[in-house]
Amino acid sequence: MNESTLQVSLPQELPITAESDVIVVGGGPGGIGAAIAAAREGAGVLLIEHYGFLGGMATAGEVNPFMPNHVNGESLDQGIFEEWLDRMRVYNGVRGTSRVFDPNAARLAAEDLCIEAGVDLLYHHRAVHVETDDRHIQGVVLHSKGGLTVARAKQYVDSTGDGDLAALAGCAFEYGSEDSGHAQPMTLCFKLKLDPADLPEGGGEKDLYSTLRSDMGRVQEVYKKAQADGRIECLRENVLIFRGVDARVVHFNTTRVIHRAGIKGAELSAAEIEGRRQLRQIVEVLRAEVPIFRNAKLHSIAPQIGVRESRRILGRAYVTLDDYRAGRRFADGIERVNYPVDIHNPDGTGTTFLDMPKNIWYEIPFGCLVPRDIDNLAIGSRCISVDHGVHSSVRVMPPVCSLGQAAGTAVAMAVAGGVDVAAVDGLEVRRRLIRQGRNLPPFDPENPLTNPGAQSDRIGKAGSLSA
Repeated sequence: MNESTLQVSLPQELPITAESDVIVVGGGPGGIGAAIAAAREGAGVLLIEHYGFLGGMATAGEVNPFMPNHVNGESLDQGIFEEWLDRMRVYNGVRGTSRVFDPNAARLAAEDLCIEAGVDLLYHHRAVHVETDDRHIQGVVLHSKGGLTVARAKQYVDSTGDGDLAALAGCAFEYGSEDSGHAQPMTLCFKLKLDPADLPEGGGEKDLYSTLRSDMGRVQEVYKKAQADGRIECLRENVLIFRGVDARVVHFNTTRVIHRAGIKGAELSAAEIEGRRQLRQIVEVLRAEVPIFRNAKLHSIAPQIGVRESRRILGRAYVTLDDYRAGRRFADGIERVNYPVDIHNPDGTGTTFLDMPKNIWYEIPFGCLVPRDIDNLAIGSRCISVDHGVHSSVRVMPPVCSLGQAAGTAVAMAVAGGVDVAAVDGLEVRRRLIRQGRNLPPFDPENPLTNPGAQSDRIGKAGSLSA
C-alpha cells in the first residue's frame, strides 16, 4: 500500500437479490419511457433508481418547462411522454395547455404509469459495478443501505443520463465539446414565490407574473450591474425565468457552473456548492433592487444540480451536426427532433442557438442507441451516440423520454426473440413504435434528405474520465 491508495477487501461472492427479463438503470424521463415500453411489450422489467422517486432532471433537477419538440404544431413525442404529461394533469400539475409542470405531480404520474404497466420499482439502489463476459453484461452490482447485492437480466437499458452503466461495462464514450473538451455547464434551478404585497397598487395575484415580465428590462439591468460589481459571480449572460404552475411562483434557470464534470463525484459536489452560492447572490440582489422581488420567498431549490451533458456512448451509428443541418432521415429512425441546437457555453458566457427550420426535423437512427462494445445493452437516455452539437438538441426531456421508449421496446423485442438487442432490426423497432402511436411517418427512400441505414462507420474519438 502507498499513501495514495488503500487495499480493500470486498466480498468475492454477492447475493443475487433480483432477476428480470430487462433491467433499466435510471428513473429519469428516459428510464420511465424504457421501463413502461418494455413492460407493455410483455417483458418482465426491473427499474432501478438511486433516489426514492422517479423523474430525474424533471423532479430531482427541477428542470422546467418541457422544451417544445413539434412540427406543424404537433408533438413529435406522442407516446409515453405525452401520456406522462397528461397524467400530471390529473394532479392539477400542468399549467393549462403549456409544458410547465409541477415536479411533485411528475413524480406521482411517472410512478402511476410504471406500476400500471407492471414495472417492478427498486428505489435507493445505485449501480456500482458491472460483471461482463464476451460482450455481455452478466450482472450489475448494486449498493444500498443494506450493502452490496447483484441484479441480473437478459437485456439492460442505461437510462442514467450519464452513461454510468455503459461506462461500468467498459463501453467507449466521448465527453464534452470537440473544441475544448468541456461539457456544457450545469445549472442549479430554483423557484421564488412572489408576494402580492409587492404589486403596484390595485394589482391582484394574477398580475404578479405579468408585472414581473413587464419589468424584465430592469431585472436584466440590475443583474448585469451586479455582475460587473462582483456581487453576482455567475457567468450566464442574463436572467432566465419561467412562470410556474402557480402564478405566484417564478422558476429560475440562471446559475451557471462551468468546468465541472458530472461524472466525477468530487466535482459534482463542488458544483452543488457553487450553484447554491450563485443562488444566494442572485436572490439577495433581486430582493434588494427589484420591487416585485422585495418580499419574495424561496419556494424550492432543486435537490440536485442540473447536468446538461456528460458521456456520449459510442454506438453502431453516430449522428453529427451535418446531419442536423441537412434534416437527415434514416430507415431505422426511432425519434424525430425539431428542437434547436442549444449550447450553453462550456467555457463561460453566452448561449449558441442553431434553429431547425419550423417544419423540418432530423432523425436518430436505432444504431445510436446500441453501444458498439456490449451486445445486450441499449442506451435509453441523452447519452446516445451523437456529437456535441446534436447532443445539445436531443438532450431535452421529451426526446429523451422517446429515446427511452425506443430502447425499452427494442430490449423487449430481443427478449421475445431470444436474441440480444444488438441483433434487433432497427426497421422493425421503428414499425413497432409506429404501432404504439409514436409520431414517425413511413420512411421514404426517394426523399433527398434520406440517408438509408445507420452511419456505423462514423465513429468519433473515445473519451475517458474516471469518477
